[in-house]
Amino acid sequence: MKERQTKDEQKTNKRRTKDEQKTNKRRTKDEQKTNRRRCEPHGQIKERRRINKGRVNLRGTHSGT
Repeated sequence: MKERQTKDEQKTNKRRTKDEQKTNKRRTKDEQKTNRRRCEPHGQIKERRRINKGRVNLRGTHSGT
């Protein structure tokens, strides 16, 4: 016969699975990001850098130089 889990064990397992889901989601996002950057032709990379630089300056966090 299967043993029943206590409430604490249930909560711990639930939290653990949620943490695993978050890390897996983050890992796949990071992999997608690196794959996208690896596959881009150079012109697109330069264009994205230009766009990102403009965004940073709009926020006022950098001097823009």
